[in-house]
Amino acid sequence: MVRKFTQAELNDLIRDLGLAKDGAEYLASTLKSRNMLEKGTNVSYYRTRNDSFKRFFEEKEFDDEKLVICKNVEGLMGEIKTNIYKTNERRLSIDSSKRSLKAVLLHNTNKYASIPIAHSTTMHETYESMKILLDSIKYDEYKWMICGDLKVLGMLMGQQSGFTKYLCFKCLWDCRDRKNHYTDHKWPERNSLEIGNHNVINSPLVDPKKVLLPPLHIKLGIMKQFVKALNESDECYKYLESKFSYKSDAKLKEGIFDGPEIRKMLKDDNFPTKMTVIQKAAWDSFKNVVENFLGNRRSDDYKILISKMIKNFGEMKCNMSYKLHFLHNHSDEFPY
Repeated sequence: MVRKFTQAELNDLIRDLGLAKDGAEYLASTLKSRNMLEKGTNVSYYRTRNDSFKRFFEEKEFDDEKLVICKNVEGLMGEIKTNIYKTNERRLSIDSSKRSLKAVLLHNTNKYASIPIAHSTTMHETYESMKILLDSIKYDEYKWMICGDLKVLGMLMGQQSGFTKYLCFKCLWDCRDRKNHYTDHKWPERNSLEIGNHNVINSPLVDPKKVLLPPLHIKLGIMKQFVKALNESDECYKYLESKFSYKSDAKLKEGIFDGPEIRKMLKDDNFPTKMTVIQKAAWDSFKNVVENFLGNRRSDDYKILISKMIKNFGEMKCNMSYKLHFLHNHSDEFPY
């Protein structure tokens, strides 16, 4: 007699095979047609797997804009049963685009899955939307550390968007004073974020000490400045054109690369052979900083590695961008 699949065994089989919804439904239907499922086994069982979590969420409406939020974070954690919930073990990641706004709780060690606690497909990346989001999830009660891209962090700090004079929320770095970018390390610290002073137009929504600087976005910004400093006639630039032939000329000229593409270039032993001596020194120092500071490992001599990279980028005539500035002046404040 053939032993039939129970509901739990069918669920485990589908999960182990890594089947998508259509594949899972096809497999279950086939087994059912051949009388290989226990009585009562549901073919579309996976469709109800989120029912136990619905009670922890609610939808709110703000001026025709809808936001789904988690109204009971502790209860949600208990239902997921990942681990005992502790506020200091989680950090809040806020990401936005033209299409959506979302907030996710990340575990500091990445041992546990991320937990979405807010999402909207109608809200845009504005100061008002960020304020509504933080108020809705009761941020003042939990006080999580916050991470996000620099555009989002600027909004949270109440700063004016765009290419303003004082971009940094930690010091009064003058982004237009290019003569002193690679020489002057001692920019005045911001004592406060006062409305009307130094490009602050709104009250800060979070404490600047609760902000984590984003290593990935810093890496993307450094790569961008390296490529923008190349001439189109350089052999190095032509190599990038051939390797990333699917990229548009506009994106290539602006040095727009994602994380996987940068990792691909860092592993390419042929790429440095196309560079001049100055370009190779800048690239090698960038690679050292990525491997020993911006990744999962921080070397004891990271300050020396960063100083070398900044010096080499200066000799290559790269512009000091906002992201390079954080490495140059605030390397001690990056999270471990």
